[in-house]
Order: sequence, then C-alpha cells, then structure tokens
Amino acid sequence: MSLVLKSGFTFDYDDLYGEGKVTDADLASYADALKKAHAAMKVMRETGFIRGHLSKDGEPEKVLFSQTPYIKEGNINSPASIARLKELGKHVQENTDVVISLGIGGSFLGNKVLFDVHCGELWNSLSNEQRDNYPRIYFSGNNIDPRRTGDIINHMKDVAQIKKTHGGQPLRIMLLVISKSGGTLDTMSNFMVMYDAFMKADNIEVEVVAVTDPNEEKPTLLKKLAMDMGWKQFAVPDGVGGRFTVFTEVGLTLAACIGFD
Repeated sequence: MSLVLKSGFTFDYDDLYGEGKVTDADLASYADALKKAHAAMKVMRETGFIRGHLSKDGEPEKVLFSQTPYIKEGNINSPASIARLKELGKHVQENTDVVISLGIGGSFLGNKVLFDVHCGELWNSLSNEQRDNYPRIYFSGNNIDPRRTGDIINHMKDVAQIKKTHGGQPLRIMLLVISKSGGTLDTMSNFMVMYDAFMKADNIEVEVVAVTDPNEEKPTLLKKLAMDMGWKQFAVPDGVGGRFTVFTEVGLTLAACIGFD
C-alpha cells in the first residue's frame, strides 16, 4: 500500500503491516488517540496552539512549523510573501553576480542544504548560462573565523579587479544577512566586516537583504539598520524553531536566489 501525492512523492507503507508488525487490531486500539492527535495537529497548524506548551521563559508560545507548507492569506507563507520572493529571485537573476548568505544554526545549515540539493558542489564553477544567470553563492557568518572571512573578501576583490581589467561592469554583491535577534555575534560581526570592506573596495557594488524579526515597535539592530539604509527586508517568524525556518523566508530567500520555483 502507498500514498501518492500530486507531486509524485510516494509514501510506501507496505512493510509496516504483517506478522510481528502493525496489525488492524493495533490500529483499532489506537483509533481514539489518533483522532485526538489529528484534531490537535489541525488546531496547531491553524492557530499555533498546543495545550501545555510554554516558551523557555515560561510564557505561552505558538508552534507554527506545521503551517509552513500551506500558502494561505494570514499564514507564515502567504500569496503575497511568495510573490515578494519571486520578485527577489528575478531581481538577483538580472542584477546580482554573487550572493553571500550570512547566518548561523538553522539559518546557515538549512540554506546550505538547499544549495547542496539544488546546485551541487560545482555551481560556482559553472558559466552564467549554465546557472541560468543566477548568482554564485557563498556562505559565512556561522562562526567567527577571520581567515575564512578574509579569504572571501580577498577573492571578491580579485574577481572585481579581473572584471575591471577586462572592461566589465562592477562586481555586484548581495549580502543576505539572517538573524532573528538582529545581533547574533558571529553573523553580524562577519556581516559588518564584509560590508565595510566591500563598500571601500574598487569596482564592487553592494546590496543588502536583511532577514530578521519584523517587529517595528521594538526593532532589532539589523531591523534598525535595514530601515535606516533602505535595505530589502524579510521576516524571521515567531513560532518556528531554527531547524524548521528553512521553510520560511529564512530559507526561501536563498532558494529564490538560486532559482527555486
């Protein structure tokens, strides 16, 4: 037996049933509990409420990770938010040579998985035509490593000078900086060093996209910078833990930059 989704994804559960495995009697004995669990999951998906769940501060906290696959008005991913992501993808395809994604934890690992799955390890060696004009991608901000940060900066400067020598346009770099608190030490220190270096560098144009807590009443440091500097902004939502944020604008911004539909 199997469950087949419209996308072609197949969940085959033949091997769950049989002697020494799950039986019809087992399912019947859990029927009431399964119905209650299903109802609770539906409530969690629609409202974020889980009975008895509290944040680390002891306050009630929504849990919204199961909502992320559902593109719906009022949800974390809405038709409007997906439209903005598509605009970002089109923008980088037409106006950006390099995207440097800066994040730590899920903001780094989730995006790196998207890159590895979609692009492969030789993406940055492909021609513009082979990449369909999507930018080359680099990662930083997941630790305070001055050598790696310096290597990326120096490499970008070298590429910019090669372009200049051959009469090309400036190297167009987008810094995609991701921090819910807006002050994550590893991420923000790398970002500030890179931003300063690229702004001072010859033949480099810098654009910043900030992904942070969207609260404007109590803006994070990154949010304040984005508002003051007029940078594009996307949200790190409440109610979604780091390992699941790849399915929010934390990961979908990077996905847009490499041509995800």
